[in-house]
Amino acid sequence: MILRQRAAHDHCHCSPIFGQITPLALLHTREAITITCLFIHLGFYCLGDRIAGLWDTTAMFDPLDWRSLQVTADTAFDLARTGRADAEFAISMLGTKAQKQVPTATALHFGQWLDWPEWLRDGTSLTDPGPLPAKVSMADDLIIIGNIIDNADYFALVERMLTSPRPVIGTTGALSLLHAPDLGLALASLVRAMAAQNPFVLIHIEERGDVVDVAFLPPWPMGPLFRFTASAGLAVIYRAVESLHCNDLGAMVIETHLHDFPAAQPMLARYDCRVIPSTGGDCLRFPRAWLDTPNPHHDAMLWAVAQTKLSALENETGEPDDVAAVRAFIVQMLMCEHRVPRLKQAAAHLNQSGRTIVRQLARHDVSFHALVEQERKARAILLIADQSVSLAQAARLLGFSDMSSFGRSFRSWFGDTPGNLRKRWANHAAVATPPGFRAHS
Repeated sequence: MILRQRAAHDHCHCSPIFGQITPLALLHTREAITITCLFIHLGFYCLGDRIAGLWDTTAMFDPLDWRSLQVTADTAFDLARTGRADAEFAISMLGTKAQKQVPTATALHFGQWLDWPEWLRDGTSLTDPGPLPAKVSMADDLIIIGNIIDNADYFALVERMLTSPRPVIGTTGALSLLHAPDLGLALASLVRAMAAQNPFVLIHIEERGDVVDVAFLPPWPMGPLFRFTASAGLAVIYRAVESLHCNDLGAMVIETHLHDFPAAQPMLARYDCRVIPSTGGDCLRFPRAWLDTPNPHHDAMLWAVAQTKLSALENETGEPDDVAAVRAFIVQMLMCEHRVPRLKQAAAHLNQSGRTIVRQLARHDVSFHALVEQERKARAILLIADQSVSLAQAARLLGFSDMSSFGRSFRSWFGDTPGNLRKRWANHAAVATPPGFRAHS
C-alpha cells in the first residue's frame, strides 16, 4: 500500500549532522573545502576532461533567514516533526524565491500513482481538482511533498520509482538522459536539473580517484523532507546509471542513513548493489570508468535542445530577481516583436535608468549584452531544430536584418553555419555537440 504511511516513518534515527547548525559541520573534514566552495558560488568545475559539479543553493536564501536559523535551530527542529512542518520551514528559508515557478516533474507521477487525492493540494494555492499543472511555485511544490510525506507511504513511492518501466523524472531530465553523448554528461545534466528544482537539498557530484560520488546533503537540520527527497534523488540517479550501464550494477554502492530503518527495507532491497550505513548524507558511488559509457541513443540535436531547456530552467529558478526581470523583457522582445532589445527600451519598460540596470547586472557579473546573446543563442538552437522554420525565418525571428549577420553570429556561437548544422542533424550524422552544449552553457 502507498497510502497511509506508518507513524514510525517520522522517528528515524538520523545521523549527527541533523543536529548541527554550521554548513561545514554537515560533512567530515575531508569534504569541508568542497562544501565551502559550494556555499560561495553557484557553478560547476571540471576535473581533468570529466565533469564534476557542485550546485549551491544558498543564493536562494535570504540572509535574515540564515541568521534566524542559527538562532533557533536547536529548539525549532524535532526529528519527529511532520513533512508539512519541514516544508513550511524550507519555504521560510527560501523567502521570496519560494514564489518562483518550477516544473511539477516527479510530483506528477506521485499524484497519478495516488489517484490525485484531495489532500494533495491542502495548504497550496491550487484549487482545481485532478492532475497538477505543469508548473507550480516552489512553495506549492514543497507543500505537496509535505502532504505526501504525511499522508502516504513515501518509501513505497520511491520503491515504485525503482521498478517503474522508465526513470521517473521531468521532461528536461528525460531529454538529457535519453540523448546525452555518454553517462557522465547525462548525470551532470540530471544533477543540474535536480538542483534547480530542489534548492532545499545540496546535490554534489565529484570524482575521487577511480570512483564517482553523487551525494545528497541537507543545508540545515532536516527530518522527513530530506529523507524523502534524498531517497527519491538516489532512485533517479540509480535508474539513470542503470539505463546506460546495465552491466555490473553490483559494483555500485549506496550509502544511506536509512540503512537500519525498518520501514525503508523493502525500498532498499530493490537496489541491485550494496547498501551500507552513512554517517553523513545519502550517496551513490560507482566506478569512474562508467562515465565514458556511450549512449547508443545519443541525438546531437535533441541533446542541444535539452541543454537549452536546462539552462532556461536554471535561470528561471535560481536567477536574482533584478536579473530575471531584465531577462524576461529580453525574452518578450525576441518572442513577441522579433527584435533585438536595447538597454534604453529595457530601462523604460522597467521604469529604471539605464545606468541603474547596468549597475544591478554588474553586481551579478553579467551585462545586458550578455543576456541578449544568451537568449538569442538559446532560441537559435530551438529554431534550427524545428525543420518547419526556414533559415530566413529563423534569422528574422532572432532579430537579424540579413542572413549574413545571422550566419556570422551563429558560427561564433556554435562553430558552424546554421545550414550545415541543420543538415547534419537532419541526416542523423555523427556530429560533435555544438560548443557550449558539452557541459554547462
